[in-house]
Amino acid sequence: MNSILIIDDRSDFVKDFVTKMSTKNITVATAKSFEGLQKQMPKIHYKIAVVILDIKCLISDNQEVENEDFIGTAITFLDQNYPKFPRIILTGDNESFTGFKRFYGNEEVFLKGKEDELYERIKWYCDNSENLKIKRDYSEIFEIFEQNLMDSTQEVQMLNILKKLDEKDFSKFGRIVRDIRAMQEAVYKKINKKNPTIIPNDKFKISDGMIEFNNLMSHLNGNLDKNNSYIPTTTIYQNNLISHFANTIYRGCGKYVHTTTSTEYMISNYALKSLIYNLLELMIWAKQYLK
Repeated sequence: MNSILIIDDRSDFVKDFVTKMSTKNITVATAKSFEGLQKQMPKIHYKIAVVILDIKCLISDNQEVENEDFIGTAITFLDQNYPKFPRIILTGDNESFTGFKRFYGNEEVFLKGKEDELYERIKWYCDNSENLKIKRDYSEIFEIFEQNLMDSTQEVQMLNILKKLDEKDFSKFGRIVRDIRAMQEAVYKKINKKNPTIIPNDKFKISDGMIEFNNLMSHLNGNLDKNNSYIPTTTIYQNNLISHFANTIYRGCGKYVHTTTSTEYMISNYALKSLIYNLLELMIWAKQYLK
């Protein structure tokens, strides 16, 4: 996404800014008020990398005097309607810069006149826009990584899986389903490290550390007594639906891990999506045991 949105009522600054951005192959949508922000974001939020807000701006297009309430109003609007959407605050003087940072310590603030730092940050948002959008769209999943419940390498793997959500070429499914099952196994191994009561060490093979899947599922389901109407004999850690999801991931991915099939029928993108969504639900279930 090499596109951004700037809200600033100074036409001379905006014109110069747009020109400089064009030299960096970045297109700029503009508005001059909070009213403009409200109109623009619903139309273009899915195709811009970041929104840039002047610290003092107009509330409506027909005003002539900047309003100090603008920035608080704009931030509240973005937080409520576009949570975690990247934003940058611009200010023209040191006093405003210092005062704003004191009350909004988590906001990114840049001084006008120091454009090199600003342009570098804008480029970073453009370069990373796909990953940032995925993290917003699947915020429940990526909270796991934000809270350091799983490792950064697994976060990258999760991002790569979700980037392939719409893949339709069956010949490419093999790599994707390998990653899905590897992520499933990583979830169980991480629970084992954090909470070995939930997933004990004996649920992994001594020879290679691979999961004893049937043994693990039996344990998580409460070791059902087949001779007594399937009554659990130990603590249940996952409900029946999660058990089915987990089994589908493990068996389904195993079936197509080498993109071969014993029949002429080859699964479609719908099956691939179902495997990915099952994995997402499994990760949400796992949160309680990863802490």
